[in-house]
Amino acid sequence: MPVEESDTKATVRRIKQEIDRLTGEQSQALKLAVYLGMTPDEAKQYDERLRRIEKLGTELVSLGEIFPKL
Repeated sequence: MPVEESDTKATVRRIKQEIDRLTGEQSQALKLAVYLGMTPDEAKQYDERLRRIEKLGTELVSLGEIFPKL
């Protein structure tokens, strides 16, 4: 396996792990918000995580376009 492909696979794994972590945090925030509401700071953090998840998804798509067989 070429080094570049290996690096790309590691990048994909890292991105997926971060998406999983952020998605878990989003889920937890929503569960708590149902019972306790969401402060403006918590809402800001929620929105920041959402933007990060969207950015990571875009990165995965672009990696898939570069290396479609991964």
